Amino acid sequence: MRRWTPFFLLFLSMASAASAAAPADAAFCRNGLFPREQEQLDQGVVTGQQGEKIHFFSDLDGCPAGGAQCRRPAYLVPGDAVLVGKRDAGWACVWYQGRTRETVSWIALRSLSLLPAMPVDPLRGWTGLWSDGSASIRIAPAAPGKTPDQGQGLILASRLRWDGGSGPDGEPRAHFGGMRAPLRVEPAGTRASAAQDGCAVRLVRVGKALVADDNGACGGLNVRHTGIYYRRD
Repeated sequence: MRRWTPFFLLFLSMASAASAAAPADAAFCRNGLFPREQEQLDQGVVTGQQGEKIHFFSDLDGCPAGGAQCRRPAYLVPGDAVLVGKRDAGWACVWYQGRTRETVSWIALRSLSLLPAMPVDPLRGWTGLWSDGSASIRIAPAAPGKTPDQGQGLILASRLRWDGGSGPDGEPRAHFGGMRAPLRVEPAGTRASAAQDGCAVRLVRVGKALVADDNGACGGLNVRHTGIYYRRD
């Protein structure tokens, strides 16, 4: 008879717990997670009958596949443009950018039309001042001789801020960060990366958006590039 050590039993317990948690994590569709899941990103347009309401669905308690109980009050209408992230079992995680805020949630994949990827110029497709409402990323051509490719590349300069409300003494609590480094655009033109002093950023261009994420080492507590940015100039 085989005898298991306490350490091995603990390992099995932790592995089982991790396996059980995986489906729940995969079901999450949140604004904080969306920019980090860059493997599958597309543009999409909501489809349906005129006047139809395409509701968002929750990601909790067995949703979005749990039926009417998962349906949220918020909805889209045919013609609305969205960013489309991960897809699973007939559902798509989408980011809808409204005038003042975004909404990120599941909608039925059958209510979406995916658009073909737009070509991105490896220089002009990236340059400009980008903002997600609080952080900013400026991408500009490098000065001659300032990059390994003798000025044919780009420089990324970011300014980040996290507001943590007020402390016990009423003083505002804020943390800052950012970087300035060469931006390396992949040959296909839609993905890029930059690194400086342990801070590493990865970017994707999708339609009019710049999707950004980093390794969490680009500033103070809770300071990250993670977000969806749009050109401001």
